Amino acid sequence: MKLITHVRLLSAALMAVVAFTSFSPAVSAQQTPASLFINAPQSRFPFLPKMKRMDMVDYYNSGVGRGSDNLLGGKSRILELTPDQIKVELVEGGMSTTTLSIVPYAKNDSLVVAVSNVSTPAPDGMISFYTTDWKEVDTNRLFEAPTFDDWLPKGIDRTLRDDIRNAVPFVMAQYSFDPSTQILTLTQTAAQYLPKADYAIAKDHLVKELRYKWNGKKMEKIK
Repeated sequence: MKLITHVRLLSAALMAVVAFTSFSPAVSAQQTPASLFINAPQSRFPFLPKMKRMDMVDYYNSGVGRGSDNLLGGKSRILELTPDQIKVELVEGGMSTTTLSIVPYAKNDSLVVAVSNVSTPAPDGMISFYTTDWKEVDTNRLFEAPTFDDWLPKGIDRTLRDDIRNAVPFVMAQYSFDPSTQILTLTQTAAQYLPKADYAIAKDHLVKELRYKWNGKKMEKIK
């Protein structure tokens, strides 16, 4: 249990770093995922100067697989870049990644969907939303985070549910958003952080993944 608590706290700390180093309001109205990434001010990427971000985009567009030096002493690189999404490896080895996607919102507007994952060592994700001029939008209004019971099959026996709850104090999940289908997928990673004895109790009952569809106004759970 001490190990689980330590992992959870470390994950939360890294998430705080990712959230702090994400975004800003100083961008123009016409945006692409690449320009959103490049034009974020230095204060939002303290370990990744703007020139480095520009280099990363140039390397990717040129088919060069090299990373750019960051101020942490490691490498950062772009993993994917399309007109609708950019995926950035902020810390090499997959320790920290962020994707920025642009989705339609309301009648004639767009939103930025920011999905971040950190590994400590199991992947754990978060999602946040911004206007295209980087004003933060209340995430709770657009996405209802899953509860523990969402990870269990409907109608599960209450005693079994309590046993699983005791074995799994929290559920970590990797987040992935596909702009082509507008689907957000949360994949639980319990096998990577639970003690074997606890995972043995839960593995046959935990739902593998949860999916949500962007409906133009919010993320709606796919039943």
